[in-house]
Amino acid sequence: MSDYPLINENTISVSEVNATIKACIDAPIFKGLEVYGEVSGFKFSGPHAYFTLKDKNSQLQCVCFYAAKTYNPKDGESVIVRGGLDYYVKGGRLSLQVNTIKPVGQGLLFLEFERLKAKLEKEGLFAEAHKKAIPMFPKNVLVVTSKTGAVIRDIVTTVRRKNPVINIVVRDVRVQGEGAGHDIAGVLARVDTLGYDVIIIARGGGSLEDLAPFYDEELVRAVYNLNTPVISAVGHETDFSLCDFVADVRAATPTAAGELVAYDYYGMLREVREHMRRLTMHAVRNYKGASTRALLTFGRLRSVASTFYAGRARRVERAIQAAKTSVERKFDAATARAERATDALDRLSPIKILKRGYFRLQLGGDTVSNVSALKVGDTVTAMGGDGNVEATVTKINLFKDGKEN
Repeated sequence: MSDYPLINENTISVSEVNATIKACIDAPIFKGLEVYGEVSGFKFSGPHAYFTLKDKNSQLQCVCFYAAKTYNPKDGESVIVRGGLDYYVKGGRLSLQVNTIKPVGQGLLFLEFERLKAKLEKEGLFAEAHKKAIPMFPKNVLVVTSKTGAVIRDIVTTVRRKNPVINIVVRDVRVQGEGAGHDIAGVLARVDTLGYDVIIIARGGGSLEDLAPFYDEELVRAVYNLNTPVISAVGHETDFSLCDFVADVRAATPTAAGELVAYDYYGMLREVREHMRRLTMHAVRNYKGASTRALLTFGRLRSVASTFYAGRARRVERAIQAAKTSVERKFDAATARAERATDALDRLSPIKILKRGYFRLQLGGDTVSNVSALKVGDTVTAMGGDGNVEATVTKINLFKDGKEN
């Protein structure tokens, strides 16, 4: 009977549905099954193992109690498991309870990746000749990953521990599921011309299926065609994706990628300061040495100059004294000549001549030098050595050939 009131005669409860499914699943036909598939997400919880068995089109959850008693496969490995279907009524989950696991070779998905790897390697996409160097001192770093994961936090923490100045930009993308590889390839094509110094493609660990986007051929070719250097940091240290092979550098983990791009800013700062200290000390020592040598040289120059200029000074003093004596002699001779010339001029002075009895005759203030310039009746002034007289011309006698006319 149902625990819930009937709405109509066809209505049943969830428990009734699950109980019916459980009854069907418990049929002998679903016991002792052998199922072939590829292992994904194999992990232990205590002594029990849980994993997914899958092929190209479907997957089945599996549990193997006390798995240590049987073979433990790796992710991507193809196996045949033996067991029976079980339906967990309370949770409504179907699973295959595995009793034994037998390996039958690598998984189909892994083999497909290997075939693609061989194809791309033959085309030269993984060749070292195409690898670009990662800048030693990047300024702008782009991280292509999911913002919701721990990956970006690990990268930022690692970079900031060593370097506070690198600019870290995050481009949020899906890193798992169908179409994720296509999305990442599109992002890379759009950011390649934006001037980033390096691009980090990052994702945490996971199963082969989880990492499938990084085996995507479109993404691999997009990374190959980038002009910006690329670091691939996908999965754990033991995980190798095709993105790792085509990237310029493969980092074992996202944390290792942070170490690759983060140059030691604080160490460089300490080194620069130490070099400055040494240069300062060296400069001070050089200055003191040069100063001491300059003082010694200056002392020697002063001594040499003193000796040199002392002799020059004596020669200059003697030259000055000789010049002084010469000038004095010349000055005395010139004075004597001047006195003689003065005496001669004095003797020729008109005043002296007048004092000897001669007179100077003037007419109207002008000196009369010729008698012919006078006429009877003119008033003339006769200047002598001790005075002058005025007279009127009453008679004029002119000489002719030195005789009175």
